[in-house]
Amino acid sequence: MLGLEIFVHSVRMVLRNLTQALQISVVPALIGGFLAIGLFFLFGIPFEEFNSETTGFPDGVTAASFTGFLLCFMIVIFGVMLWIVVSWHRFVLLEEYPSGLVPSFRFDRVLAYFGRLLMLGLIALIIMIPGTLIMSMMAQASAVLGILVWLGLIIFLTIGFYRASAILPAAAIGKPLKLSEAWQATSGASGAIALLVVLSILFQLLLQLLASLLLFVPIIGIFIVLFASMLIVPLINVSILTTIYGVFIEKRELS
Repeated sequence: MLGLEIFVHSVRMVLRNLTQALQISVVPALIGGFLAIGLFFLFGIPFEEFNSETTGFPDGVTAASFTGFLLCFMIVIFGVMLWIVVSWHRFVLLEEYPSGLVPSFRFDRVLAYFGRLLMLGLIALIIMIPGTLIMSMMAQASAVLGILVWLGLIIFLTIGFYRASAILPAAAIGKPLKLSEAWQATSGASGAIALLVVLSILFQLLLQLLASLLLFVPIIGIFIVLFASMLIVPLINVSILTTIYGVFIEKRELS
């Protein structure tokens, strides 16, 4: 069962390379955190005044300054996230081991990765527009039918994303791959990818259940939950894309 093999391989990939995972992710995450905090001071935004009851802007904060803050905040968060993701792809596929405390920031690869990710997002949006209209028409006839159409659309988009996702690791390692080539390479793998998606969802639900139990354990439980949610799970999801590229594009054997 290829879907199961890809999932198990992706999990093992992270667990047996925890040292490299920490080297690749921890310092960039800390840098991103400090930069995000610095943006509050740079734009003069008192973050302690923002809470669930906040309405409007605090004194001295304009719509322009807040918009600028949000834009810079998103750039920092996405920049750090893609820095980690690209570094992990390169480590696995090129055996580019991190040296020192900070992994190399390859701006060209990060930009290429973002471009491909944006392209996939736009394609999904284009597909969703007519899909949503069809769902609305179906829902008028039957709410159940509308829900089924919506679920079908989500499943189609998810499987489609994974089938096309090989272009992302390709961008990370500097080996351009056309969308049509990625689609052709994964031809006939929709069933395996569907199983992979189901396993990923079940795995994350299991982790959430375990996390809710561990939160009752003082300090250590909270630390384990944070470690898993901020490092293990995201890197497993990235490793799934890496494995898809390795299996379908580079024709690697799963070990």
